[in-house]
Formats: sequence, structure tokens, C-alpha cells
Amino acid sequence: MKNKTRQIKLILILILTLLAVIFVVLNTKNVAINFGLFNVKVPLIIILVLMIIIGVLIGWFFGANGHKRDKNN
Repeated sequence: MKNKTRQIKLILILILTLLAVIFVVLNTKNVAINFGLFNVKVPLIIILVLMIIIGVLIGWFFGANGHKRDKNN
């Protein structure tokens, strides 16, 4: 049962990754980012990739902490 759950999780991750890649590739126009004191024009693709990476890191960090907490109990 554990192996089946792992396969489903992997398939979902692959589908979400594919959708994210398609979404990022379709959004390549330059956008203005306002940092308060100054504006920067950056391709939207860079912002999207950075946000995806930050989201993955946050998810990994909190997921890893949750697993450590479960092991301690």
C-alpha cells in the first residue's frame, strides 16, 4: 500500500511540474517589479521560476520539519 501511495505522489508531482513548466514558458514578457524605492523590468519567466523554487524550498523545509517531529513522537 505504501508503494502505491508513493507512485501516486510521484505521478502528481510530475503532472504539477509539467503544468508549471508550460505555464512558465508561456509567460515570457517583461514586467515591472516595484521594490518600493525602485522599479526593475524583468522577464516574467524569471520571476515565475524564482517563485516556484522558493515554494519548493519552503515546502521541503516545513515537510522535513514535520517528518522530524513525527519521528520524535
